[in-house]
Amino acid sequence: MKQLLQLLFAFSALMTVTGCSQQLNHTSYRLECTISDELAPDSVSLMIFNNSYGKMACHLATVARDSTTGTFIFEGQIEQPCVAYLKFDNDSTSLFLFVLEQGLSNISISGKGLMISAGELNHEYMGYLKKRQAMIAAREQVREEYLKLAAPDSVISIAQERQFMQRDSMLCDSLQRITLAAINRDNPASRIIYDRYVETLSRHYLRQVIIK
Repeated sequence: MKQLLQLLFAFSALMTVTGCSQQLNHTSYRLECTISDELAPDSVSLMIFNNSYGKMACHLATVARDSTTGTFIFEGQIEQPCVAYLKFDNDSTSLFLFVLEQGLSNISISGKGLMISAGELNHEYMGYLKKRQAMIAAREQVREEYLKLAAPDSVISIAQERQFMQRDSMLCDSLQRITLAAINRDNPASRIIYDRYVETLSRHYLRQVIIK
């Protein structure tokens, strides 16, 4: 199980989302989870956080793998989209958070990554993660360029050093801005972003957070 956890966290940057292909009635959901043979547990539980998004989670169902389709299928009723996660076998660690939405959703997990086919809220959440990853990668590139110029056998001017600092500051500020904007949408997707990333905000941006 530890190997499965490590793989999923390593592949979190590879998450992709496609549109939900089927609509059920306005309160029904159907979640189909496909896990490749080398990773598949014996059973999967669907957990949902309460409406106030406290740390208490409600257990909805535990299902075994369908011998015909090879998937774990959850069906039920929800009044509104909510933050949820999947628990594998008896492991109490949440593997990844997502938004349980009405209609049909598909989660596919393999050794190559994870893909979610669901509704707009999951699009929103994964879209933020991709932007975040891109900005972090850009900051890392700036730092690598700076370290090369600042090496003992190199010479870096004050103007060059100031330029690197400005580029890094602009990227940092942009990341803070998109995080604040995502949090302040105040929906189940933004609740996940708040839980994971609110502590990365500076005091200036923390004062502008509307979710408490």
